[in-house]
Amino acid sequence: MLLNVYQVDRSEFEVKDETMKFVVDLEKRHCTCNVFDIDKIPCIHAIAAAKHIKRDENRFVDASHLTETWAKAYAESIHPGGELSTSTYPENIDELSCPPPATKKKSGRPPTKRKRSVGEFGVPGSK
Repeated sequence: MLLNVYQVDRSEFEVKDETMKFVVDLEKRHCTCNVFDIDKIPCIHAIAAAKHIKRDENRFVDASHLTETWAKAYAESIHPGGELSTSTYPENIDELSCPPPATKKKSGRPPTKRKRSVGEFGVPGSK
């Protein structure tokens, strides 16, 4: 897919593909496709904008996705809940049941191809 990138401002870009136009703001970490906003990882448009100004696109990944952040989150010991022998439960806990939800079997042959994600494109020459 060919993306045309036009710099509008210091951190704002207009990225066009064959059919649509997207506005990317690298400083605010925003794209009108909303993938950058929701996932906090640069979308294809943000990556194109970053490459246009010769910046590393990994610099725009949110800190919550970084290895250092995960390491800090699990640096402290995680203590399990209380002692099971001293815990209290309702007397009728054995009688309670939680069956799986009722589902209908779909008619027809199940699909064999994987469903593509939004923004995912096939490899040229493949089916």
